[in-house]
Amino acid sequence: MTAERHLRLSIAAVALFLAMGLWLEAMYGLRAEGWIDDPLRREFLRLGHSHGALLGLVNVALAWGIERLETPATWAGKIRLAAWLGALFVGVGFVAGGLTHGPTDPGPPILMVPAGALMTLTATVAVALVRPTDARPPAAD
Repeated sequence: MTAERHLRLSIAAVALFLAMGLWLEAMYGLRAEGWIDDPLRREFLRLGHSHGALLGLVNVALAWGIERLETPATWAGKIRLAAWLGALFVGVGFVAGGLTHGPTDPGPPILMVPAGALMTLTATVAVALVRPTDARPPAAD
């Protein structure tokens, strides 16, 4: 993933999840049945909106940090992809888990949340630790 694409997708993710927040506020204002009268659904939609927007902003910061810290290109592409997909998995996982929930538990898409959180955390740590002199990532076995 290129630096420009990472930044544009990150800003788009922020816009998407902020728009979702506006939609949720409209549902509260209209007292839309089915959306706000279900406590589990309401909570997971809130979590998806807030985590998605926040992690989109984290990605904007990571996009800046990768360039500012001169992260080698062989690392940067992988870090960008992991960071952006991680943020998307967390936001979408909460939303989809809330929309497909059972009587007391979120739906199966909630499993995307821990995977996305680990991807985002790993990408953030990599940006902090990888130096310009680190030529390439270790080979995967």
